[in-house]
This record gives sequence, structure tokens and C-alpha cells, in this order.
Amino acid sequence: MKLKLIIVLLALCAASPAVHGQPFPNKPIELVVSSSPGGGVDLVFRLIAEELAKNLKTPVNVANQTAGAGAVAAEKVAAARKDGYTLLGTLLGQVATMTVADPKAPANLQRDFQPLAILHGYAAVIMLGRADADIKTIKELVAQAQKKPGDLIVAVGPPGTSLTLEVELLKRAAKIDLTSLPFAGSAQGITNLLGGHVNFAMASDVAAQAHIKAGKLIGLAVDVESAVLPDVPTFAKQGYPQVNLLASVAFLAPKGVPEAPAKILTEAIRKTLQESKLQENLKSRGYNVDPRTTTSDLNKLVKEEIEKYARFTPQDLGWKAQ
Repeated sequence: MKLKLIIVLLALCAASPAVHGQPFPNKPIELVVSSSPGGGVDLVFRLIAEELAKNLKTPVNVANQTAGAGAVAAEKVAAARKDGYTLLGTLLGQVATMTVADPKAPANLQRDFQPLAILHGYAAVIMLGRADADIKTIKELVAQAQKKPGDLIVAVGPPGTSLTLEVELLKRAAKIDLTSLPFAGSAQGITNLLGGHVNFAMASDVAAQAHIKAGKLIGLAVDVESAVLPDVPTFAKQGYPQVNLLASVAFLAPKGVPEAPAKILTEAIRKTLQESKLQENLKSRGYNVDPRTTTSDLNKLVKEEIEKYARFTPQDLGWKAQ
């Protein structure tokens, strides 16, 4: 009798949806985005998350966490349960910076994360100025900076991002001194430029295009050719080819997520990024769509990103242990 009861109970447990072994995913996924709401990085993750939820048949909730220049977001995901329900959406350079500046930091790109997908070279970075200002070109900016070192203020992004480091590269290449003022992302930097609190701002071309078309801002230079702002010359064409840190955004999971859910997530992201409707939406907003999802590609890009930022000192990176 006891044996029959045990068999019945086991059968009921196997049929119950509340026990372990449910198909993944069976609850909402949290996508922790390390950039501020309204910026270019935030927008690309929100557009992808909306479509990704349809492919996974479960909500993908975006939660912005910008504290500590993205370190808090990275640490939260690194310490999360290894079940695939907490992911990090970030500029790859942000986490690479933490890794280079402090290899023992709580969030290390190689030690603590497994990449699921990387959108390689997702957008161009642009240096912006006010349309009513005297300085209209990089040549004029360099000339003014040589006359008055440190007087010109540039709104930059969080430590470790191309919004910040491309200013450092320009300073090195042109042998000038500019004062960098960090903000959480493109949106905040642009707001301060429009308000006259800074002389220039670094931003994604996607975040800048509306302000340029409205005649309020001008583009002095972009790091790569921009699909949405094709008339803005590159730094290279103005004599500074060194100013180009190809920015990529990444979906990262905490290292240790089992193979099955990791594979489901990667495949769903890959499928989402291949959908023509989403690609058209991203491209119409100026994003480049070059997704990488194979293990070899992902490992190669992570390695290259760390090597890229190893050229900078922790002081250059502007990153401090949190």
C-alpha cells in the first residue's frame, strides 16, 4: 500500500508545473541595463527586449542601473543566481574597463560572465557642439585648446566607454588638454550641452540626430561613418585616425548558467536580431546590426575588447574601485 502511495505521489509531482524541471523560461527575465534611460544604449536594449520577449514567450523586463558607472549593474548580475533569469545589457567596454583597471573587482568580464550575444559596432560616436558656438570643426577645437589648455569642457560618458575614452585619444593625438565632465550617458551630456553648461558633448549618433536636424547642435566628428548623419566627417578624415574605439553592446549572463538555458537564450537573441522588422527598426534609427552569437566569435571579441582597453591606465579610464 505504501509503495502504491509513493508511486502515485511521484506521478503527481512529475505532472505538477510547480516542481523543478519546467521548460525554460517559465517566469519573467530581468535585463539589467547599465546605461541611463533615454540614451542610445538603453534604446537598443529596449527595442531588442520587446521582440525577444515574443520569441521566449515570457516578459523581458528592462531595469536601468547606472550607479557606480555601471559597476553596480555588473556586480548585481555577476552575483545573481545562475539560472538565466538575470542578464546584463551593457556596453562591452564598460565591463572590460573594470576588468583592466582592477582585475580583482567583483565583476570581471572573463571570470564572472558568459557572453550570449554581442552587437558589434552598434553605433557611431559623435562629438557635438552648439550650433551657435564659434567652434565648428575639430581643427578649430584643437587650435582653441592649444591657446587655452583645459578651458574647453567636454561632456563624456561613464568610465570605460567610447564616449569617454575617445576624448582621451583625441587629447593624446592632438597633444591638447580638454576637461572631461562625466555623465551617465548621451542624453544627460546632450542636455548639459544644450543648457550651455559644457562646450562639447560625446554621444551616440542615434541620440544626437534629432538635435542636429533641429538646428540646435552640430556634429564636429564621428568615429566611424554614420548612417543617420552621413555629412559629419570622421576623426580620421580630419587627421586623427587614432580616435576610434568601435563600440559594441553585449548580452551577458553570470558565468555558470547551465548549458540548456544559455543555449535557449542565445538562440532566441540570435533569432530576434535576424528578424527583418527589428533590423529595419534598428537601422532606421542609425544602429548597425552585426550580431555575433557563436562561441568562437564571442570569446574572440571579449579578448579583443580587454586588449583594446589595456592600452589605457586606470587613471585614463577614469575608473575607481567601487
